[in-house]
Amino acid sequence: MRTSIKKLLAAGAAGAMLFSLAACGGDSASSDDESGPVTIRFAWWGSDTRAKAQEKVIDAFEKANPNIKVETETSNYDDYITKLSTSAAADDLPDVMTMIDPFMADYMDNGSLLDLNEVSDNLDLSKFSKDTFSGATGADGEKYGVSMGVSSHGLVINTKVFEKYGVEVPNDDTWSWDDFENAAKQISEKSGGEAVGYSIDMTEQLGRLWLRQNGEDYGIKGKEQVGFKPETLAKFYTLEKKMIDEGATNTADQAQELFAAGNAPEQQLISQDKAGIALISMNQIGQFEQAAGHELKPVMWPGETQAKERGGWTKQGTFVSINANTKHKAAAAKLVNFLVNNEESAKIMGLDRGVPANPDMAKAIESQLSDSDKRFADWVTKLQKVNTQEYTNMNAGAATVITEAYGRAHESVMFGKATPLDAAKSFKSELQQAVTQ
Repeated sequence: MRTSIKKLLAAGAAGAMLFSLAACGGDSASSDDESGPVTIRFAWWGSDTRAKAQEKVIDAFEKANPNIKVETETSNYDDYITKLSTSAAADDLPDVMTMIDPFMADYMDNGSLLDLNEVSDNLDLSKFSKDTFSGATGADGEKYGVSMGVSSHGLVINTKVFEKYGVEVPNDDTWSWDDFENAAKQISEKSGGEAVGYSIDMTEQLGRLWLRQNGEDYGIKGKEQVGFKPETLAKFYTLEKKMIDEGATNTADQAQELFAAGNAPEQQLISQDKAGIALISMNQIGQFEQAAGHELKPVMWPGETQAKERGGWTKQGTFVSINANTKHKAAAAKLVNFLVNNEESAKIMGLDRGVPANPDMAKAIESQLSDSDKRFADWVTKLQKVNTQEYTNMNAGAATVITEAYGRAHESVMFGKATPLDAAKSFKSELQQAVTQ
């Protein structure tokens, strides 16, 4: 029987999350050239819904590979990133793990991840197009991860909230940032405090969109430097602070509390009919709709048709990688192969991590797509058609600090502790100091 390990970070544990493990990945069982059973560890982040589906996939994998046992480790995203960093420092990374930029770049840079080209006997990468390895490719063509799905963050509109308070749903093909602000303000005002127009996002996603719409980005492709002007980002901070002050959003305290709780769909205001607009990881729209009990509308980004450049993007939502120091390369590769190339696995996971990057797997699940899945898939398709600006991955050093550095700057503006320009300068300074040459 497989051991399923799930221990979440206790509040006040200084940001560290530790799993209780019987042994590290490299010593958990015999090596690949031995005939006895092999035990490997597989770690990922995500909701309980994802965990249940992933466990079913592992059951199917173990049935097909009776000599390989898989110990699973899962937590919410923030705790996962903390735990992975702690494990890397202790040379105790799992054999197989999910990865995402910007954090992945640092693990590639320090040699923690295996070049998947080395395990081609047990892992078939032939179905994956070159662009699906964007963000996971080394300078000499190394492939440090394979995509589990194409996705992106995006905005959803709760049309039920708009209708309840008599606010017209904006035309998302043409809406501007002013339209976004006005719609949010109207909902907050007309609801009399029962709902807010926009539920504040605490991550760096909207800041990136704003920069990209202005011809900038957090990083510059192919260059070891930060790629934006503080004055440009400050304009976004100014808009968001204005929306907070005029009551178009939830309060800074409320937003911070929701973020600290882990961003589970059922906890979010958009799923409780208490917000009209919210930013989500769009591959989770089905879970948000399940929590809400009704359909949500995925929309295009505001400001795109008025911007210098369209800023939206799609990207590989999650990569799956192998520990460079695993003692069980063949077993780990077989698991990765099952995760990304097996129809049974694809049908169990559906679009949980995005549209499968393997086109055969995407086709295999077409007939089972729910209405939520179809809305997500259609949104991805539309976004890919209208947004052609390439997604720029951050420098490896800066990538490891971007989320926390942005969070500090963002919160300092939200709580009125810094001006938008000073906060943007502070954020850029932190990134510059972290850039690896």
